[in-house]
Amino acid sequence: ARRVEVHHEEGAPGSSEVFMTLDTADAAAFDSTVSTMAATMRALGHPGDLGVRRAHAVGVLADPQQALDLLAAADIADPDRPLDPDHDPAVCVAEDAAYATPTPFRGWSGGGGRDGGTAGGEAVVVFHVTDRDLLDTDTDPDGSGLLRRDGVARSPKLGPVLTARLHSWLLTAGTVTIKPVLDIHAMPAVDQHDPPARMAEAVRLRDETCVYPRCGRRAEVCDLDHVDEYVPMDQGGPPGQTHPDNLAPLCRRHHRAKTFGRFAYRRLADGSYEWTLPTGTQITTDPHTLRPAPPPKRRRT
Repeated sequence: ARRVEVHHEEGAPGSSEVFMTLDTADAAAFDSTVSTMAATMRALGHPGDLGVRRAHAVGVLADPQQALDLLAAADIADPDRPLDPDHDPAVCVAEDAAYATPTPFRGWSGGGGRDGGTAGGEAVVVFHVTDRDLLDTDTDPDGSGLLRRDGVARSPKLGPVLTARLHSWLLTAGTVTIKPVLDIHAMPAVDQHDPPARMAEAVRLRDETCVYPRCGRRAEVCDLDHVDEYVPMDQGGPPGQTHPDNLAPLCRRHHRAKTFGRFAYRRLADGSYEWTLPTGTQITTDPHTLRPAPPPKRRRT
């Protein structure tokens, strides 16, 4: 089956893995285009080896205009090229594409929607950052805070990112929206099956992944399951069944196993989940814990 999959949870820090199954003709054309772009980067002075340049070329393809700009200089090494590269504006534009800093906000900016993006085609990436990670504990002489370069912002989709890298990404973002912290403990129960948007977001942020043991499916693509089965009020169900303590993210596979199979689970006080399998075996997950605070910095004297 033809498919393209992107796995941010795999690969070395700061990198993701991409798997593609294409028609053979499309794969051959893709390989040729990436090779041409990588060779053009080398001619423009890119210092990376072939693998690095090919990977960068795939990233440039996310922005069709940048890809076209780079390919416009594909004949830069041709001795019969009609224009001197040193006096060709297209070469200057191609160099910008060859050395462009990777950013998740690079992409097509025309009209119409895309899966995972806004109506204008721009990617939407969510980061969670605390004031501790954003500002240094030391201050300037005038009392203003210093931007930390080694703080950590966390994205449910991309994982941990240093604030220095996030800062460079935000410079290329079209719109930056800042939302206050969601206090999951202050959210009242509701008398409906589907939780309100803020409650659903808070539950997914709390657990981060499917809560079945050893399942790493991201919570943002999981269903929200009622730990204790929801009973409609017109069928005798009690009020207030939908609240954060009775909701948990389950991927579609484990949601169906719990709904139609002999799987059961409950949420424990420490945030872990105790599962009972059809065999009667009980498994308890590890509770989700936040990254510990770093030791206080020693002031320079």
